[in-house]
Amino acid sequence: MAITHFVKAAVSEYEDKTDGKMKKRYQTIGVIMETKHGLMLKLETLPLFSLKEGGLLAYLNPPEDKAIPTQQVSKEFINDVPF
Repeated sequence: MAITHFVKAAVSEYEDKTDGKMKKRYQTIGVIMETKHGLMLKLETLPLFSLKEGGLLAYLNPPEDKAIPTQQVSKEFINDVPF
């Protein structure tokens, strides 16, 4: 199952210190996956405090291709772990 989109919702607002404008803070609340039977929504959290008028608006954002730097760990270091 491949993740096709991240589901994000505005959960709070804050004042930007650089320009003084109100901005929204977003939280990932789930994912959309492609399965052999079609698209599937997996909700991982539901921010109840941000419900407005009985509903929650969410955005679907495609995954970003960000290279995550990996750190090389020597085998000697792994063998020194006491458990």
